[in-house]
Amino acid sequence: MNIGVIGTGNLGRMLIDSFIKNRIFPPERIYIFNRTAEKAERIKDVYPGINLARSSRDVVEKGDWIFICVKPPDLPSLLGETGTSFPENKLIISTLLVPYLEHLDTILKGKIIRIYPSITQSTGYGVTLVTFGKRVADAEKQELLNCLNRMGKAFEIPEKYFRIAGDITSCGPAFMAFMTASLARTAQKYGLDEELALEMAGETMLGTALLIKEKQFSFQQVIEQVATPGGCTAAGIEVLNRDLYPIIENVFLATREKENEVSNNVMKCLDTLNR
Repeated sequence: MNIGVIGTGNLGRMLIDSFIKNRIFPPERIYIFNRTAEKAERIKDVYPGINLARSSRDVVEKGDWIFICVKPPDLPSLLGETGTSFPENKLIISTLLVPYLEHLDTILKGKIIRIYPSITQSTGYGVTLVTFGKRVADAEKQELLNCLNRMGKAFEIPEKYFRIAGDITSCGPAFMAFMTASLARTAQKYGLDEELALEMAGETMLGTALLIKEKQFSFQQVIEQVATPGGCTAAGIEVLNRDLYPIIENVFLATREKENEVSNNVMKCLDTLNR
């Protein structure tokens, strides 16, 4: 099987690295194309065996699974190059925030899948959200899920939950990193060295993740283990319990509004393409 990746920005590069480092696909079986050729060439410098395609159409011709990793506004021009009809023996896998699968299934002819990966999967951990188009066979679904489970954990969920779940799995690493770094920045205001504070925060974030992953602690168990009743941590948890939930609610609302804005703009461009 050959794999094609169109778009080698952060997400495309993460998938390529994960495929190779987790021994899912060797470089010789991967065809890549990027509009800015230098980005793809830099990947070939790291993996000499990888194949540089001549065009996005070339990727579609050579690959059995085609991962579309361009930015949503670039999709209309990409489909202008590749066409909107794909052979039945290929899987077209969109990693884009939008369009939604229900729209892709009406725009494109072929077997369409939508996934929502996470940058953390470059470590071999993290979540990919998956939803399948109606033309994808059960055996093909299982084969892709098996592949994605080798670079983290894949969850097949209804697409209507992609935005909500994505705030945890895809946006979540940035949100968690911001909140953890905020502890360090606040400590810095009180005199702790910045570099030392950030290193401490990173190590604590890693240790907490390992408690949950390796020791099978629940989130609540972590809180209970640290927050002794009447102690300093418990006092801080009271503040978070009072003030943090409304902030998180606003975060979810902000991501939803942005997704709707991007979706409306992309769909207008795709409507023009279909005329």
